[in-house]
Amino acid sequence: MTLFTWDSKKYDVLVEDMNHQHHLIVDAMNALYDRSHAGAGKVELTRLLQHLETITVRHFREEEAMLARQHYPQVEIHKGIHARLLKELAAHKQEFAAGPGVFTKEFFDYLELWLRSHIMHIDRKYGEHFAQEAKKEHRKAG
Repeated sequence: MTLFTWDSKKYDVLVEDMNHQHHLIVDAMNALYDRSHAGAGKVELTRLLQHLETITVRHFREEEAMLARQHYPQVEIHKGIHARLLKELAAHKQEFAAGPGVFTKEFFDYLELWLRSHIMHIDRKYGEHFAQEAKKEHRKAG
């Protein structure tokens, strides 16, 4: 049982390194989901949640640096979205830590919505922007 089935074509953001990082995040979410539904204890789930947060923070940092290097016009908006997602994740993490060690359906719905909307809509925009810029450069050179 998984939360999110990775589809490399459907979730392609046209930047291979970011696709790879997104896949790692999906794997971490699925591990958390699978272990939670298997009845894993709070210590194990806390470790898996920390891993998800760690790779997400690293991914956001690397993605934002890439967007800045490429002079992506919506980089500040993208950073704001990342900040909001991390704030929401921290709130879920705090709620989990204070509770009995069980994730709610709402938590997993949040993770799934985050991935689908962020990858398919927000991140896909920068991939399309970079592809258009590359075509412009190619026409200039040709």
